[in-house]
Amino acid sequence: MPALAHTLINDVDPTAPLLILGPSLGTHGSQWAGVAYRLADDYRVVTVDLPGHGKSPRMPGVTIDDLADEIVAIADAYDAKTFGFAGVSISGAIALTLALRAPQRLRGVVALCTGAFFGGAERWEEKISEVRAAGSLRPFVPDTADRWFAAGFLDEDDASGPIVLEQLAQTDPDGYTDCCGALARYDIRDQVGAIETPVLFLAGSQDPGNTPEAMRDLHEQVDGSRFAVVPDSAHLPLVEHPDLVADHLSDFFASTD
Repeated sequence: MPALAHTLINDVDPTAPLLILGPSLGTHGSQWAGVAYRLADDYRVVTVDLPGHGKSPRMPGVTIDDLADEIVAIADAYDAKTFGFAGVSISGAIALTLALRAPQRLRGVVALCTGAFFGGAERWEEKISEVRAAGSLRPFVPDTADRWFAAGFLDEDDASGPIVLEQLAQTDPDGYTDCCGALARYDIRDQVGAIETPVLFLAGSQDPGNTPEAMRDLHEQVDGSRFAVVPDSAHLPLVEHPDLVADHLSDFFASTD
């Protein structure tokens, strides 16, 4: 029984292939809504909340390996022998870890705006201390908005962007720091080259953290993988350009059938 909260977007065809979507740190699975509904005619689409986020309970001491195993448990709950997974940022780390831990279960994975390493313990211990001192994620929203979205996006978008930022503001600080701890312990730099699962690496053209250059470098380490850049987007292209991201996912998973 999976611990993570998950939502089935559509249940029209129980034989349709399963596609699970994982969100970024500080947000809910619903950030995938614009993509999910564009894919709902062809897939059983499931969105997932991270531990201590949305409707999921906390998992103190959680690791990225644990979260990958949780995704497999969700697939089991839907009786899916194989499934596709797409994840952004921390969930992109889950995608790559799934490819290493459960390749026999995967039709393929899409890793958006992510890495094989997120800076290590010192970086995340500092972040954890800052969040605990603030007692809330709300003070971090302005700086985060500048990293998550390309210049001008929030001036034009009065719905999806503000909703995602409000999710961050309302996220339980303890649940958030649990996941920070998972990123602090995550390092698969010496394992990426062993991935044999079909992978699409998808970058945001203006992502300041997981740059297109860094994402291309990951792609070049995985034989047979694909790489694409979403224009006019930063760290959350699935929110900024759900149509383009949905097209990339549709084309990729159609090729892995």
